Parts: sequence; structure tokens; C-alpha cells
Amino acid sequence: MLTRNQVESELSLAYLQAVAARMTFAVDVPRVDSDSVDAVISAKGRIDVTSLRASPRIEVQLKATMQALVQQDDKLSYKLTLKNYDDLRADTLLPRLLILLVLPQDETIWLLHEPERLILQGSAYYVSLKGLPASNNAGHQTIYVPVANQLTPDVLRILMIKASKLEDL
Repeated sequence: MLTRNQVESELSLAYLQAVAARMTFAVDVPRVDSDSVDAVISAKGRIDVTSLRASPRIEVQLKATMQALVQQDDKLSYKLTLKNYDDLRADTLLPRLLILLVLPQDETIWLLHEPERLILQGSAYYVSLKGLPASNNAGHQTIYVPVANQLTPDVLRILMIKASKLEDL
């Protein structure tokens, strides 16, 4: 049986795969995650007339929580391990995002099945940590994810177009 953390991890991957599939993007899971990359989103060919590069890719670190607290400035606070923080703030060849799936407190409603639909309760949000300063903390760094950065199929397409134009996410 999976632990609760493993279930959260699988649901965050399922959420990403569903959103990406809706936009005809692929999601690949690296065999080894030593660089805080849980998945790679990729598109085939030129995805927009303004694209500078074909077949863009975005690397992502997936997290899930029931504990995300919305701050007064409409941001979710989340404690990220220092290793993940440092890996995600680095200047890398491919753009990187942290995707945070916020699940309901009641685990029994995380996934609902009805005769005509399968419902994954919760919502995912993204943030780029590229270029953030080094942390003085010992083990964790609190990060802030804007609630406006909800990961939807249309938003993912915009992010992939930005990646194809070599723009920061």
C-alpha cells in the first residue's frame, strides 16, 4: 500500500498528465530524480507562430499538500526542502517550475468517481523560483505561490509558448 505522501505524489502527477494531455503535450517521468525534476512536459514541433524553438520542454518539481495557507497577499505559503529550493532557483538549460497541488483536508474526497466522470478534487498552482537568492535557513525555505498562478490547460499552453520563445516563466 502507498503512504499518504505517495498517494499525494501520484495525484499531483495525474493532475499534471491530465492538464498536459488536454493540450496534446506529453509528460515524461525521469527514471532517476537527483535534480529535483519529477516530470518533463514536452511538445512536438513548433507550437506557435511566434516560437523561436521547436519542441519546447519544461521541467517540473511536483508537490502536494493539504496544508497550504493563503496569505493576505493572495499567495500560498509552502515549506520546501532546501535542496529542492536550490535546485529550482538555479539557472538551468530548460525552464523549471514548482507545481503545488492543494488537496482538500478530507482525503475521502480527493478522487471521486461517478458514472460519467472522474473528479480529482483540488487545484494546482505553479511558480518559478529561478534567480531567487540563496537561503540562510538550515533545512527548509518557505516559498510563496500566487493563487493567480493556477495551472490550467490554457495556462500550460501559454507557459509552453513562453518556453519556445526562450522567455522566463
